[in-house]
Amino acid sequence: MRKSLLIVGLLTFSSLVLAAKSYSLTIMAPTKVGSAQLAKGTYTMHLEGDKAIFKDEHSKAVSVSVKLENGTGKKFEFTSVEATQKDGGESIKSIHLGGSTTTLEFGD
Repeated sequence: MRKSLLIVGLLTFSSLVLAAKSYSLTIMAPTKVGSAQLAKGTYTMHLEGDKAIFKDEHSKAVSVSVKLENGTGKKFEFTSVEATQKDGGESIKSIHLGGSTTTLEFGD
């Protein structure tokens, strides 16, 4: 009985860990996201409440406030980034999360 409870507990814990989905992004030039500046490189991004956490290849993390918008239409096929030219540089306006109807909107 104890062994069964332990296995169920471990399976529940592992499913919670896997539920925190991350997304890969490649930044081609220095880019501003919210109030943070991201250098050129590859990042993984995941959500923690109303924060988007960007981790670079060296595990340096940057946390940015984000507004989540959950659509009701078709799921986005791919993760895509909408950016604009602002003050002579790139600035991420929003990110559409692949496999979901969620859009992340970043303020200035």
